[in-house]
Amino acid sequence: MRETFANRRWRGQWIWAEHTAVGAPSRENPMNGSLDPERFDRRVLFRRTFELTEVPDHAPFRISSDSRHVLYVNGVELARGPIRHGGRRLYYDVGDAATALRPGRNVIAVLARFYGHRTAWWVPSPTTYSLGGGALVAEFGLGAERWIGTDTAWRCRVPDAWTPCAPRSAVSPQIPEILDARRLDPAWTHPDFDDKLWDAATVLAAAHVGSTGATRPPAEPYGALLPNPLPALGGATRTPAAFDSAPLPAAPRPEGPLTFADVHAALLDALTAIRPEARPDTVPDPAVDAPSPTLALPAGRRLVIADLGRMVGGTVRLDLEAPPGTVVFGALTESPTPAALASAACFAYTARGDEAGERFRLGDPAGGRYVLLVVDAVGPVRLAPAVLERLRPRPAGPYFACSDPLLERIHRVGLRTVDLTAHDAYIDCPSREQRAWTGDAVVHQSVDLVTNPDWSLARHQPVLTATPRGDGLLPMVAAGDGGDPELVGIPDWSLHWVRSVYNLHRYTGDRTLIARLLPAVETVLDWFTAFLGADGLVHDVTGWVLIDWSPVQVEGTSAALNALWARALGDFAEMAHRLGDANRAARARESHDAVRVGFEVFWDEERGGYRDHAVDDVVRPAMSEHTTAAAVCADLVPAERADRVRRFLLARDVMFTLAPVAAHGGDADGAPTGHEVARFTPPAVTWDARRLVVGAQPFFRYVVHDALALLGAADTIADLCRDWRHLLASGPTAWRETWEGGSYCHGWSSTPTRDLLVYTLGITPAEPGYTTVRIAPRLGDLDWAKGAVPTPYGLVHVAVEGTRVHVESPVPVRLVAPDGTVVDRPAGTFDADLTAPAS
Repeated sequence: MRETFANRRWRGQWIWAEHTAVGAPSRENPMNGSLDPERFDRRVLFRRTFELTEVPDHAPFRISSDSRHVLYVNGVELARGPIRHGGRRLYYDVGDAATALRPGRNVIAVLARFYGHRTAWWVPSPTTYSLGGGALVAEFGLGAERWIGTDTAWRCRVPDAWTPCAPRSAVSPQIPEILDARRLDPAWTHPDFDDKLWDAATVLAAAHVGSTGATRPPAEPYGALLPNPLPALGGATRTPAAFDSAPLPAAPRPEGPLTFADVHAALLDALTAIRPEARPDTVPDPAVDAPSPTLALPAGRRLVIADLGRMVGGTVRLDLEAPPGTVVFGALTESPTPAALASAACFAYTARGDEAGERFRLGDPAGGRYVLLVVDAVGPVRLAPAVLERLRPRPAGPYFACSDPLLERIHRVGLRTVDLTAHDAYIDCPSREQRAWTGDAVVHQSVDLVTNPDWSLARHQPVLTATPRGDGLLPMVAAGDGGDPELVGIPDWSLHWVRSVYNLHRYTGDRTLIARLLPAVETVLDWFTAFLGADGLVHDVTGWVLIDWSPVQVEGTSAALNALWARALGDFAEMAHRLGDANRAARARESHDAVRVGFEVFWDEERGGYRDHAVDDVVRPAMSEHTTAAAVCADLVPAERADRVRRFLLARDVMFTLAPVAAHGGDADGAPTGHEVARFTPPAVTWDARRLVVGAQPFFRYVVHDALALLGAADTIADLCRDWRHLLASGPTAWRETWEGGSYCHGWSSTPTRDLLVYTLGITPAEPGYTTVRIAPRLGDLDWAKGAVPTPYGLVHVAVEGTRVHVESPVPVRLVAPDGTVVDRPAGTFDADLTAPAS
């Protein structure tokens, strides 16, 4: 399909309604236009009818927009997009409309939307005098060299059914949706709808300094549009497992159009009056599609809580039979509490009163477990809420099983959590934010590389993120509001991103892709050199040095940050060397060697680990497993210390973690979740720093487990993964953000799903691109384990019971026994004894 549209020149032209959001020249830059502050969150309906004598076998199309579109052909939804993108990078979707066409009259209908305000997944493009304030472009092939492209033959209308809204807050940037369906004819997407009173679409000619007046892509500010490299999102229809309903006191209707304040007040007042309790998960495993149960309600005002039984993510759907003017205030939340409501996607729907019923779909993606509804009706109502999941697909094939049902469950929950946080990018959580944080994604990607045969998102995420600021550091967030280069950065998040590029080097072996990303890696590493001291360490690094939600001490000279930088230098050196750039590789190794020398100042001989930081050249006593683990991963630990460092990292009895209460204002229930420590500033030491060690939250455990494997303790990792049992009580179907609270679904907490395959079964690339696979099973206390991981050449299957291993591999195998014996085997199927692998 993409080959059909290999030409960057489009047949379709940029169109919009007559009045765009681009206004007068910008005061800051008179060579550009500026966004009209009064034209935000605007929707435009587009239609194009045509006749067909017969339906073609194929009807390829491509479509893009600024900011969002939903494409219908004869009332059938065929596409939603575009995927998230930077201000000067826009993607188009492709598809085939043939199955939706019919002989006779047909219609292409598009609901296009321009946000105007940045969100977690969209940032405005720079404006020219004509583009950057709402635009649509599309083209459709109808057989026999017949094409329909967007132009003035398209009809359009700016509906007044929606109330324009702005993002709610910096923490929760979702835009509420307020729709009065009485002002929108649902037949507008169908061929027989009469659009004679609609306006002709306006073609937008590029207008800027140096412009040739082009009306088709490529054009400023978007440049050449790029094909969407990701598969279509989809998933099951998640329906309620249970309902709760309670009457509410009557309340006066607001005068005039509803506002977000009306929506929030209605829901908040209801939750405050009823005070419902969260339920335990009622569906331990995600169910298949099921009919949405219908709830019958009497006239009046009622609170309805539809419990989906698990965390979900996608499009909220509401089927409704109600008298005209019935108002449904709603939100999809993590829990039925005011605290969760404060960061949830909210909506209000005013019913038309169709006798045959009506359907509402929330335009933007949302996540949560509870659909909260306040129904205000003058007569009986029947409603059926559901969520249509919109997640990137996970093809079948890879798996993990073992003799411990707990670890099998932990593996499954991690898969589900990553799936819920894998959309058009790897995001932090589907509910509160939906941001593609620069550092978080290294865990999501690592899980996908060993559990998902489709690596398209694992490859795309580092590319999406590779947009350094002017000073070289990456923004906190990719293609979202937190990606503003004027915002403070998280230096260590850029270093985790470097590791994600290194993962692509190891797993894909794609030299072209790595060559494309390596310049951004180099600018990130160079950013740190401004903070270098004569001791080879970086000191007083600016920005938000986060490391983890645990209270790792970072003031002054952060040992953990230096170790992460050194690991990234090593990663860069290896990648540059493979690309044949010996000079850059050598310079990176020189910097790395200098860190190794300077890092010795942090060694604590008595305790057998590394201290966290130095202030005014005085090394403070606080220690964390973060610093020591990162030092191992960075190859900063002399070989003679390996045994002591391994004991330090395995001494779990002296480790503790603290929850990020101040960072998020408590957990989703609004309750304190442990020691209240603000991680937006370095936390004060309130513990016995000479005895206790700060332990890692789930996110940083990926570094800890990497370190233990490097220290020869991979056999301990299966047992360490059992720590995740503590999260099962509050998140049986998705992992929470931290041991003590946070969001109810955070992909960065899914490290065990990677490690049970990578370290317990021991399946990793021996050479970049899996030209050879390394198999080094380390089962620990398990009786048996088996699984399969994807490679570019097919699945590698490994089954281990006791000392016997069975392997099926499409590539040569390097088998590593527990005693370190290495035996190379050709591709194929074989059995071996790990005590004598050569036999």
